Amino acid sequence: MKRIIATVLSAIVGLFGYTIVDTAIEARVSSVESEVVALREEVSALRGQMEDYHGIADIPTTSPNGDITHKPVTTTKKRPVTTVVPTTKLPEKPTDVPTTRPPESTTVTATAVYLVDSGYCGDYATWELYSNGELIIGGKGAMYDATPGWDKYDGIIKKVVIKDGVTSIGDDAFYICRNLTRVTIPDSVTSIGGSAFSSCSSLTSVTIPDSVTSIGSYAFFDCSSLTRVTIPDSVTSIGSSAFQYCISLTSVTIGNSVKVISLSAFEGCSSLTSVTIPDSVTSIDSYAFSGCTKLGKVTLGKGVKSIGYQAFYNCTNLKTVTIGANVTNIDEMAFANCGNLTDVYYAGTEAQWNAITIGESNARLTDATIHYNA
Repeated sequence: MKRIIATVLSAIVGLFGYTIVDTAIEARVSSVESEVVALREEVSALRGQMEDYHGIADIPTTSPNGDITHKPVTTTKKRPVTTVVPTTKLPEKPTDVPTTRPPESTTVTATAVYLVDSGYCGDYATWELYSNGELIIGGKGAMYDATPGWDKYDGIIKKVVIKDGVTSIGDDAFYICRNLTRVTIPDSVTSIGGSAFSSCSSLTSVTIPDSVTSIGSYAFFDCSSLTRVTIPDSVTSIGSSAFQYCISLTSVTIGNSVKVISLSAFEGCSSLTSVTIPDSVTSIDSYAFSGCTKLGKVTLGKGVKSIGYQAFYNCTNLKTVTIGANVTNIDEMAFANCGNLTDVYYAGTEAQWNAITIGESNARLTDATIHYNA
């Protein structure tokens, strides 16, 4: 009996055990299928997003049996870029075509001229400096000595215009205005002060009006670009070193009222080729034309009585000198180191020549050929 009951119980347990196992399997299968369905829906949603945003033409999908396949998808969201290849060879780029871009057109805008500074330069004289470098002196009467206000602008002054009514140019008025190229002096000016234009190295020419009677010492000293000077007949005195070291000066005309060629007046004017001293001059002071190395010919007027110390010293190119009969004294070394001096044309007689007091170190003068009564 016990054996029969055991057998029956065993059969019952076996039957229900398998049923329980099958039921569990079926439940798991159902769960997996639900998950697969959810995954398919998710894949489908992702595929739609990919089509919308990227236009991908090959989207992975899942077959009904669960296999992953690649489903071609046609999309119009984004057209592919097509490269056109020419069927014929394009011509080579010409070598003569400029490779640089042409300059862009520019518009030139005129700069307005404006007043930089102004003030008084005399009791009744005024000055105005403009941005274009023009300095205008106006008003009446004499200018003060020294640079009355514009000295701090000496580097920008290019042109000076002195208006009619101003009577004198003061000492040092335009001293070291190195960019000054032009100056206008009216007929109302009677004197040019000492060092008035000294070291104006860009000044190329100057017209001194007939109203001027005196030119001060160092007035045009070291005006290294000055090429020509005409001193009018109204001028009676030229100060010492007035045109010293004007190294570009090739021509000078001295008026008939000048009495004295002062100390070093034209010393170092190394481009000067000839000079004529008018009859009004009575004295040529020391060093007056010393170091004028290109000076080839000198003509002294009838009124000259004395020639100073080293007046023509080191005029190495000097060949001929004309001397008037009124000369009584030639100071020592007046013609020293004038190695090319060969001819002297003297207006007097041989006896008059012998009566002249000639200082030492003038062998070049005395050894030259003397042409009397010339």
